[in-house]
Amino acid sequence: MSRITRIEEQKKKKTRVNIYIDGEFSFGLYKDTVVKYHLYEGKEITQEQISSIREFEKLTEAKEKVRNYISYRERSKKEIKDYLTNKGVQEEVAKEVLDDFENANLIDDNRFALSWVKNRNKINPKGNFALKMELRDKGVDENEIENLLQSVDEKENARKALEKAIKKYGKKSASKKKILEYLKRRGFEFQTALDVINEVL
Repeated sequence: MSRITRIEEQKKKKTRVNIYIDGEFSFGLYKDTVVKYHLYEGKEITQEQISSIREFEKLTEAKEKVRNYISYRERSKKEIKDYLTNKGVQEEVAKEVLDDFENANLIDDNRFALSWVKNRNKINPKGNFALKMELRDKGVDENEIENLLQSVDEKENARKALEKAIKKYGKKSASKKKILEYLKRRGFEFQTALDVINEVL
């Protein structure tokens, strides 16, 4: 039987502590894990309990990583899964984290897709083909993509992109051919791009 001889708050991460067992540093834990397992200095602890704590800590750490990852913008389920894989999180732990976040409505591919398209339309307008490819790459369901893009005014987005092209090239040198290529690179259909160019120029 081992004994917890010291619990010390980490200097750089105030949400974590260092655990010393039998006078030697053993591992770091989140304070929530300490509370869950009722850990305190002087408590006797078995190797089986230590293994259980370590497994729970892996889950807690993965959840903290995801909370931080989704704090900047909406993320798709595939994005989060790939993120956890790149961080070396075990597959079964990643699955449990994803399930927990989905059940808490913190992950929603439909909401993510709406946010993605809205942001694209506002900052960097693209055609429906480009949007479709981006959302598909993010793992969004094909039917959800099709339903969402039906509500997108592609012609209006083409006009916005055209304005950016004119600013980029300058009105005098903004030839129809150059702008047409610019719009095509952004996923607009040829006829949509041509119609908008003829309207504006």
